[in-house]
Amino acid sequence: MIEYCIYKGIVYEVTINGDLLNLTSYDVNDKQTNGFKEYVDVLGRPHKDIFEKDIAISDVDLVYLKKINAIYKGKEFETYGINSSTLENNYILLFSKNYEDVNNYGFIKHEQFVYQKEVTLEDIDALVEIKKPILKWEDQLESRKLIPNNMIREYLSYYQKLPTP
Repeated sequence: MIEYCIYKGIVYEVTINGDLLNLTSYDVNDKQTNGFKEYVDVLGRPHKDIFEKDIAISDVDLVYLKKINAIYKGKEFETYGINSSTLENNYILLFSKNYEDVNNYGFIKHEQFVYQKEVTLEDIDALVEIKKPILKWEDQLESRKLIPNNMIREYLSYYQKLPTP
């Protein structure tokens, strides 16, 4: 799961550091209009395509965890590793803790009590984007958005646009 926040009406990846949030942007306009600075990695190298800004939790509208599940053969499963390479690999790794999924869905044992299966994007019925509010918003209900099979590639293409810091 990845943490996000809504700041000035824009969604950003976020890292929580105590009472501060470290926002990450890949939009150069944020440097000029929202006070972001170039990201400097641990080796001291600046990155001209990644920007960051530290702000107080009170300055954002919402902080939430986002995870993506997949519906396969009518059943919802957790996914692992949906990222910028999912489209080019053309599969999603599903996992389960239910032994019955070995026989019913062809999962294989990965480790004790954990079963997994690689499923091509074409064989996924739909994706389910789940946003679970955290921090001072944790009492709010989580939201679920269904992405039907014919929209999966378009949805995942968003991840292709994000560089890996």
